[in-house]
Amino acid sequence: MHTTIAICTYQRPEGLHRLLDGIEKLSLPDGATEQTIAVVVIDNHADAEGLAVCEQRAPDYRFALQAICQLGNGISDARNAAVKMALSTGPQYVAFLDDDEWPESQWLCELVRVLESTRSCVVGGPTRSVFPDNTPEELLNNPYFGADMYLEDGESCQLQAAGNFLIKAETLAATAPDSFHPAFAQSGGEDLAFFTQLAQNGVSMVWANAAVVHEEVPPNRLSKRWLRTRIIGVANSRVRVMQMLEPSSKQMLIRGAKTVALGAQASVYSVVGLIYKPMAAQAEQLRWKFLGKLTAHFNRMTTRPEGH
Repeated sequence: MHTTIAICTYQRPEGLHRLLDGIEKLSLPDGATEQTIAVVVIDNHADAEGLAVCEQRAPDYRFALQAICQLGNGISDARNAAVKMALSTGPQYVAFLDDDEWPESQWLCELVRVLESTRSCVVGGPTRSVFPDNTPEELLNNPYFGADMYLEDGESCQLQAAGNFLIKAETLAATAPDSFHPAFAQSGGEDLAFFTQLAQNGVSMVWANAAVVHEEVPPNRLSKRWLRTRIIGVANSRVRVMQMLEPSSKQMLIRGAKTVALGAQASVYSVVGLIYKPMAAQAEQLRWKFLGKLTAHFNRMTTRPEGH
């Protein structure tokens, strides 16, 4: 069983070191050996700090480690370069991780176990946030941090985030060369578009609730400004993904009606929040979500800061 782990990195040399440390500590699935696991890294920044990390570590690394610098159109180009490089190693499976994450030791075992036991093509697992000390309680449970679908082991689903999943190489190859659509290179949402297209093509996806990776939340992400940008951007890209993949007039009207309903809900919550303060924060986030969706309906794209 040959599995290649694909990583995109952007100006996070310390995070990449931590991730590579975590991969070296992985338990191996049944039938796998150190010679059947490979790691490929795409560095998407001109400073090539990630490339330097890999060149330093490759000679003594537990698994075969390759890295290249791919400068191009944002995250989509980086992910597509990772797909190409991973497939060139001739794997049976390809797994994806991001450079601000690190896996638990059973991560790969759990992904492979669930994929093979369910005879599915793709499997994803939870990404759980690790917050700085003294993070406000309301942020610890905010759904815009981390990525957890809270499903049962082996449950069917449509995955949404590309930071923690395993896919059959033949399934991935069928999506190449533009597995991740360039329209979302600067905004994010390329992963949602990828999984939505798989679902539309009838590709089976399941959840592995014990295939856990952890994600660092740096202090700058605790600000209201960051959260506002995040919520608006996610809402905007979700609408744009569906505009591209479900372009019919009927679906356009349904999306528009849902956005209007969201705006009405945000208005009601905002009024109630003036009296009942605990609802004020929720109302604010609903307004940001509405704004993101509304701008997408008017063909405006938000831009995600690099490293976001």
